[in-house]
Amino acid sequence: MWHGFYVLLAAALWSTIGVASSFGQDVSLMALVRSIVAGAIALLVFRSLSRPSLIAGLLLGLLFSSYPLAAITAGVGAAAFLLYTAPLWSTLSALAYGERPSRYALAGALLILISATIMGYEARGGSLNPLGFLFGLLSGITYGLYISAARYYSRRGFHREVSVGAMPFTLVVTVPIGLYHLAFGMPGDLVRAGIAGAYLAVFCTLLPYWLFSMGVKYIKASTASVLASLEPVLAAVWGLLLFSEEITPLLAASYGLILIALLISSLEREESS
Repeated sequence: MWHGFYVLLAAALWSTIGVASSFGQDVSLMALVRSIVAGAIALLVFRSLSRPSLIAGLLLGLLFSSYPLAAITAGVGAAAFLLYTAPLWSTLSALAYGERPSRYALAGALLILISATIMGYEARGGSLNPLGFLFGLLSGITYGLYISAARYYSRRGFHREVSVGAMPFTLVVTVPIGLYHLAFGMPGDLVRAGIAGAYLAVFCTLLPYWLFSMGVKYIKASTASVLASLEPVLAAVWGLLLFSEEITPLLAASYGLILIALLISSLEREESS
């Protein structure tokens, strides 16, 4: 079997995060259930009380909460592409770890900055929900910070700590938010939120990360990066087919710029390998 199939399947599963979030609706409860299920399963495999696990878990907990909010308010497709502004933020945050960005990283970051500016303009004009745009940016920033931290610690031998070992620590973020929502908010359908949260934990967290790691063992990182870019494309398709989400010409252009930036990022990985 071609091992790139594992990466494609992981990307396909990740692309359904927005769909599951739209089904569950109650973001706080979904994030809480996702953390509980993913954390419990992760503890059976690997336990860590290290600083890398805590930092990665906090960032993933924020991601678990912000990305579904973006999918519900901005739309499944727009949220996925805003999530993929992450290379811009990871490039900037890598400076704090002493990394010097390559010309490919800088070029990709510039394209993503232009794309984010276009999407911000669309949000200001009403073609994109402004609050959803902000939540989408937050998810992209959080994901970029996680990528930067995970890369830093993985190079120092903490690969499992920042992946499986981080899952239980997502509860540090999702438990207070979930409890506050239950006590003072207006909880939605607990059954729907529970089903969506469990789906997100298994099919959008643990399983795709395992599939992705299986794929990158046998194919180049640059190839894996290109294949993983299927995620936002599929998410946009789900948004169009399932929710009739409108894609304006400017939004389409911004999506294209992000995809080009991801391809440029793959060239950086090719050169480094």
